[in-house]
Amino acid sequence: MPNLPRIPRTVRRRQQAPLGQPVVPAEPRVSELEHAGARWLNIEEPTAVETAWLAEHFEFHELDLEDVLSTRQRPKIDEYDEYLFMVLHLPRFDKSIGRLNAAELNIFIGPDYVITLPNHPLKPVGRLFTRLSNSDELREQYFSKGAGYLLYEILSESFDYCFPILDKIGFKLDRLQNARLVVLCARRNRAAEETTWQKKRRSLRENPARHS
Repeated sequence: MPNLPRIPRTVRRRQQAPLGQPVVPAEPRVSELEHAGARWLNIEEPTAVETAWLAEHFEFHELDLEDVLSTRQRPKIDEYDEYLFMVLHLPRFDKSIGRLNAAELNIFIGPDYVITLPNHPLKPVGRLFTRLSNSDELREQYFSKGAGYLLYEILSESFDYCFPILDKIGFKLDRLQNARLVVLCARRNRAAEETTWQKKRRSLRENPARHS
């Protein structure tokens, strides 16, 4: 599938251990659920350790694994014979700066697996993963219908999470619009009053006898 030109990648790397301290091989942080022949792997804030693990266990294109570590990727879908690779952007509230930022959700989907790799922890993805972990009934409901249905539910949960955020932004825009209208009306009223006063002063100057 043709894609837009790739942009330079900014790759997240683990901090190196201080000099003199032994380097302990890092273990990949992979959370996994499996049921009815389907698997969901959730890897939050993936690093080179996790992508190396993916390269060992799956035949993913190396450029896709590089894109997982990139901090500047456009939303896209890459199609291969055995899997799809998706990059999505979702709103995420950053408490450190008090504003919304875009979080990146990378997804691999194959015949019997879904792999989600958010570059920051995403509440809807983590919440659904926890719910399925704690409920045999829900796992049966979601996994028994295949990887495609599981992906649909993950995306549905993620998009539903966005609606209250969009509503809040809409309310704020409405308030700003109303405030702007109030200011415009006040300026027009003031301009009208000034114009009336200027006319009266001009009339007094031109016809002082009439107003005496």
